[in-house]
Amino acid sequence: MKKFSIAITALATVFTLTIGSCSKDDNNNGGTETDGAVEMSTQKAISDALYDDVSMEVLQANTQEGLNGPETVQQTCATISITPQDPGVWPKTVTIDYGTTGCVGLNGFTRKGKLIYTISQRLLNTGAVLEVSFDNYSVNGYKLEGQYRITNNGSANGLNITSVLTNGKVTNPNGVWYTKTTNTTWVQSAGQGTLNILDDEYNVTGTGTFTNMDGDVLTAASKTNLLHKVGCSNTVSGLLDFTFNRIPGVLDFGSGTCDKNAMITVAGKDYAITLP
Repeated sequence: MKKFSIAITALATVFTLTIGSCSKDDNNNGGTETDGAVEMSTQKAISDALYDDVSMEVLQANTQEGLNGPETVQQTCATISITPQDPGVWPKTVTIDYGTTGCVGLNGFTRKGKLIYTISQRLLNTGAVLEVSFDNYSVNGYKLEGQYRITNNGSANGLNITSVLTNGKVTNPNGVWYTKTTNTTWVQSAGQGTLNILDDEYNVTGTGTFTNMDGDVLTAASKTNLLHKVGCSNTVSGLLDFTFNRIPGVLDFGSGTCDKNAMITVAGKDYAITLP
């Protein structure tokens, strides 16, 4: 199996559309609960993209270094530092510093601040834990906070990891913020036998909660496997069930084509979303 060189790009792109918050008071002033469900599910998808991008960045950094590289190296415009340097000493702390002026990555995202993670042992080892924290970190103007943990469940038949976000908070560029928790499992389904990471594919399942500033809660759970292809910028297939204020809905990522199309269905109506 390739050396943990997974660049998890699934959902690792921020939606270009920005939707304002929809509160209960807004609904009383002419909006509807359906509007809130569509908005909240879209905002959740945005936040999923942001935190999945964190996975991509830390796992790429981990692979690039092998945790045996020089003290600092350049990953695009970010600087990566590792301590301690001794290959046999664990745990290790890795800092990815994007600076304060804006570091544009290979996928076009502009990142600022730092991602700091500790790793208990080589991540290819079953049971290895990687824990990420955020230091004034933002992507395209969205500030991220919380604790993000990645655990290797086993690598014998391809990568199998669980990622857990606790105390997550995403603050939009307009100042509107949301809190979230997630628990997802990624199981590699293709690409295990090659050195080309672009043919890697993962089936993702899991659950999450998403809460807006007014206390409205959206809960979500994978209805089917969500298929992520490393060579595609978005999830390419699968269904995500969600419920907002007792209103159920479904987010459909399509039938497997690597494109930018997704569909939200609420109260019998379809709402098309164009992913960037």
